[in-house]
Amino acid sequence: MAKQTFVQLVDDFTGDRIEDGSGRTVRFSFDGAEYEIDLSNSSIEEFENTLERYVRASRRVSGRRKAGGSGRRSGGGNNETAAIREWAEAQGLKVATRGRIPAEIVERYHNR
Repeated sequence: MAKQTFVQLVDDFTGDRIEDGSGRTVRFSFDGAEYEIDLSNSSIEEFENTLERYVRASRRVSGRRKAGGSGRRSGGGNNETAAIREWAEAQGLKVATRGRIPAEIVERYHNR
């Protein structure tokens, strides 16, 4: 006897069934936690419109970049990185001499 299992996506926001090609799973992050939500195309549009003004006012820190990005990364050290490390040490903050500087320290440096 054969057994078949079918998966039906349901819009997690409205509870409506999502037919093939009329929605998808959307991944997003907030406050360091990653989330997934299944949304219909209309819910995706609403979600994007809601987030749009926040995304425009924010700065990207990771993830895929659009084609033609700025290419700001350089192979060597960075004068700002050295300045942030120096500032953090003067503030009594623990920061490694190599590797990434924690985002909260970089943000505090920029908001000083």
